[in-house]
Amino acid sequence: MKKIPVIMDVDTGIDDAVALILAMQSDKLDIKGVTVVAGNQTLDKTLHNTLSVVDYFGRKDIPVAKGCDSPLVRAQYVDPATHGESGLGTAKLPQPSIQPHHLDAVTFLKETLENSEEKITLVPVGPLTNIALLLTCYPHVKEKIEKIVMMGGGAFEGNMNAVEEFNIFVDPEAAKIVFDSGVDIVMCGLDITMKSYTTWDDIMRLKATGTKAGDFCAEAFGVYYNRYVSNSRLPGCAVHDAVAVTYLLHPEWIKTEKGRVKVDIEGANSYGATVCDFRPCRDKSKDNALVCLDIDRDKFVDLLVRACESYK
Repeated sequence: MKKIPVIMDVDTGIDDAVALILAMQSDKLDIKGVTVVAGNQTLDKTLHNTLSVVDYFGRKDIPVAKGCDSPLVRAQYVDPATHGESGLGTAKLPQPSIQPHHLDAVTFLKETLENSEEKITLVPVGPLTNIALLLTCYPHVKEKIEKIVMMGGGAFEGNMNAVEEFNIFVDPEAAKIVFDSGVDIVMCGLDITMKSYTTWDDIMRLKATGTKAGDFCAEAFGVYYNRYVSNSRLPGCAVHDAVAVTYLLHPEWIKTEKGRVKVDIEGANSYGATVCDFRPCRDKSKDNALVCLDIDRDKFVDLLVRACESYK
């Protein structure tokens, strides 16, 4: 079976770590590299976390490149209340034995795409700053991008306010550049990721695998779970970023709808909103995204459990 070549772009907090764990164990994905951006925590912490996850879970072969430490326009915003001061909740990983790639993230993305004989899928699951700079500075690489499968946005809800999702909220200008780029986009937003949650029983299933991945997920999800059940309508914690990887592995589990997505960077009450147009009467020639709306949650959780089981 031919593997899907991908580059992950992460701001490694708890759900990014799980997305990496899921991606790194899959025999369906060929991970060409991981680029890092500030988001859930500051860049020094997200980079450290990414190196630690890649190292600890046995993929020292994957290059990790340091990216942008702040948004294009807005002041930097991080989320220690959700992801903890380290970005990984109360989970602890050994100090990484690997170093960042010698190229910065945008240059690494450019050169990897230019030198690839096949198109590569980009999987950004944090703010879109690195990807926006890539597309702005080196627009010729668009022809080497198969598609962008991203976690961010929402058609019908937000989590920073009524309409803004965190990753878009952090850097709306970058998101607008990406959505307006002409590259095919799959948007795994809050409409689907808030349905991709793990209950306490699910977390105990992960721990019961008896593997280092299961132990890590159970420990990392502790604070995450408590915050979600205290501050949302969910009976568990949403594992947002792992949904983008799940789409690549099992798109048949996910309900999607094609539409036109615009990122608002002007509205006083909608700045950073991903405005999705699904109207039958819209100009469908302007459709720019496949928007994910629903998922088989049971199969999603089973996939996470099987991934943890693989890390003996």
